[in-house]
Amino acid sequence: MTTKNILRNNYSARLSSSHKNSGGFTLVETLVAISILLVAVVGPISLIGDALHKLYYAKDEMVAINLAEEGIEAVRQVRDSNMLTATAWDTGLGAGDYVVNANSATSVAFCGLTCAVQPVYLDAQGFYQQSTVLTATPFGRIVTITSIGTDERVVTSKVTWRTGGDIGNISVTEYLFKWALP
Repeated sequence: MTTKNILRNNYSARLSSSHKNSGGFTLVETLVAISILLVAVVGPISLIGDALHKLYYAKDEMVAINLAEEGIEAVRQVRDSNMLTATAWDTGLGAGDYVVNANSATSVAFCGLTCAVQPVYLDAQGFYQQSTVLTATPFGRIVTITSIGTDERVVTSKVTWRTGGDIGNISVTEYLFKWALP
């Protein structure tokens, strides 16, 4: 036997024995690599999903804040119109619950002493109203007026909404006064 054949046989023996021992190890390596890839891909995807949900919630919260403020502004507009037309300042602003249609002639309508939050709908021009013939939105609004005395009202505009599985609430309160003498 030549030295060349001895080296070749020795190398072949080492090569075949190393393949026998590494068969299970490559399977473990593959599983570890797949696990690392899954963690690297699934983690950022779930973070993106959470960020998108928070983005949609924040957008809806901004709309709700504006709807609540719009409820206060509508009541203030009724008070100001009464004052400018020499009508009693609190005409149409008795204690109770009201719905607001900011795009109509009668923007504040009495609905009773204890109404539930009324759904808010979107019209074709992009105005939010409380009329059932329009496109539904996730928002509901009720404006409550409380009489404190002959010259003062507390107006609370409450808006609720649903974003995914989360329910949000915004409440804005303002005191309205008789600001001019008759």
